[in-house]
Amino acid sequence: MNIVYITSARIPSERAYGYAITKLCEEWGKAGHDVRLILPEREHGLQDDLFEYYKLERTFTIEKISASDWIGKSLSTSRVHFALDLLAFVISLRTVRFDADTAIYTREYLLALTLPARNLFLEVHTVHSKGFLFRRALGRVRGIVAISEGVKKELVALGVAEEKIKVAHDGVDLDPFAQAPADRSVWRQFGVEPSQNVVLYAGHFYEWKGADTLAVAGKMLPSDVHTVLVGGVDNELRDFREKYAASNVHIAPHRSRATIPVLLKSADVLVLPNSAKAEISRSHASPLKLFEYMAAGVAIVASDVPSLREVLSEDTAFFFKADDSNSLAEVIGRVLKLPDDAHSRAEQAKKKADTYTWRGRAADIAQFLDRLGSKG
Repeated sequence: MNIVYITSARIPSERAYGYAITKLCEEWGKAGHDVRLILPEREHGLQDDLFEYYKLERTFTIEKISASDWIGKSLSTSRVHFALDLLAFVISLRTVRFDADTAIYTREYLLALTLPARNLFLEVHTVHSKGFLFRRALGRVRGIVAISEGVKKELVALGVAEEKIKVAHDGVDLDPFAQAPADRSVWRQFGVEPSQNVVLYAGHFYEWKGADTLAVAGKMLPSDVHTVLVGGVDNELRDFREKYAASNVHIAPHRSRATIPVLLKSADVLVLPNSAKAEISRSHASPLKLFEYMAAGVAIVASDVPSLREVLSEDTAFFFKADDSNSLAEVIGRVLKLPDDAHSRAEQAKKKADTYTWRGRAADIAQFLDRLGSKG
């Protein structure tokens, strides 16, 4: 099958979306599909070869087309600059030709409004139920890949036929976790003695991800229990350090993907502190870190929200009341006192990770594209 993945996103990027997009393309290519990733040519930001940056096999081709880069030039996220960059990319896309049998895939509904509709598929990560343009995009596409059951439920409520929707959670590459050692000495780089307990969060510090809840909880834990939050960039990193850093709370910048398996496997507790205040976190999310935590085989403490309950259960994780630092600190303390229970649940989560691989996700989505595309 011929698949063209189109995104206006800046790739490579320290944000998780860049890896998710390119990893899906890699797995499609490994399966024998002819895959082309179309990106905007960006003047600013990371200029690394994306295959090297993400440690991917060169199983797909990349086509970069002309686009402006007002956001990169100004380091701004203003709507005006976003609109200008998107418009320039859309204009350039009009010069791209697609074969009639090519499946066109994107995770941006604004692009879905302009791309050829004959064999168009949209991956949806959150639902803009009141957005006219979003609803119009849903009507143009041949099929929709929902990142979670929560997203599917809301799409159906908007009138989208269930047979038009495929649920495909994010995934994990198991090989790096199988190969990575658990090495307690890694904590010395954060100023933590290897003999002390480490509670780890690996991800960005957006408000809806709930990292602030963990940072506050970390200060409530005993002085010999160290909370490490890894993944902040730019202003969010600076602001978190100023607000939350303490003798046993360590705020660290983004690390390369190659280092993540060792960090996760070397911790005592891994935390998913998703906030319940935002719909995307409460009901829609399918965090990459969730499946990587599971593959690490380390005890998971997660906020009790529907999006995480889709994958985790009492057999595979410990839950705390979302947005409640006291509850989180109490559960972490309990986990550290119950090593046998923690190990048992971690092992069950590790086994379950086998059902959430990137290879499996790519195969399921490709089958969906082929089935709906053949109806054209």
